[in-house]
Amino acid sequence: MMQDKLSRLIPITIFLTFFLLGFQCKGQEEVVKPKRFYLETAGGYGFPLVSDDLGSTNELIGTVNRLIRADSSISIKPVQGTQGPGWHFLFNAGYMFHPNVGFEMGFRYLRSNRFLLARNSTPTFQAEHGIIGERIDIIPHLVLNFNFNNKWSVYSKSGLVVPVWGRSRSDIKIDDQEGRLVADILDVENPDVHGRVRINASTFGRFSYGFQTRVGAGYQVLDWLTAFAELSYMALTIRSKEDRFDEVEISLFNVNTSGGTPFLLTEDGIDEIDKRTVFVDELTENSNNPEVNPNADPNRPLEELARKDNFNQLAISFGLRFFIK
Repeated sequence: MMQDKLSRLIPITIFLTFFLLGFQCKGQEEVVKPKRFYLETAGGYGFPLVSDDLGSTNELIGTVNRLIRADSSISIKPVQGTQGPGWHFLFNAGYMFHPNVGFEMGFRYLRSNRFLLARNSTPTFQAEHGIIGERIDIIPHLVLNFNFNNKWSVYSKSGLVVPVWGRSRSDIKIDDQEGRLVADILDVENPDVHGRVRINASTFGRFSYGFQTRVGAGYQVLDWLTAFAELSYMALTIRSKEDRFDEVEISLFNVNTSGGTPFLLTEDGIDEIDKRTVFVDELTENSNNPEVNPNADPNRPLEELARKDNFNQLAISFGLRFFIK
């Protein structure tokens, strides 16, 4: 609750501050500059902010970072984070219809860093679930600008963030020397059957929107060119729509058998219910989910309750603004 209040309070405070500053400076300007179009290009890096508890959807991996060493010492840590951290690139087109006030439409591509959702590691069992997010947003902004000394300016931009394309790419890796995989996949207890899993999956989101505010400073290099640096805060969560396996390789083999062909399973041999999930708002006895419906259809996608992915970030950007007369 406190995080939600903070995420709303910060952009509102910044917005009002620069709104008052912008109109206060109106009477101080000796020359009112003409209305101008401009284009911006910028790049930067985002840092995590307002993290959530994370975890893997795979039960063998779990929801924490669990490490059991060879000397039997145990370390268990919670996993918290956001898919916001990473590199981003911006292209903005704007129009200053007043020296202090303008409107801007932005386009941004973001690729988050890979980070672990969870890990489960012992001397004879290693499993981890990593994820990378990428997204394209459109960002309509109200711009409030304050010029001084004929060269420097400070500004604020506040508006919506609307993802128009994106996905989160997961990779699951399991190396088992304890027989956990054969028990999970074939429901057979045999510690002599070892295995390996490699899964690449993609998660796509529903229509969502968030809020972003930026504060920055610019220096007018030429009459038509300004260099700028800015700090931005983005509050965004995206509801999941669909999850599907892109590549699957599961292999099991008996360490006591020198010959024979090991059990090998790829995405072509997996039922639709095991390799594709659609997210819904409610599960009922008619949902295609074995937990609530014993007659679930293996040839249809699994239905699961919708979840949200966190993309909050605090970012820095550097760029150039090109004015068009």
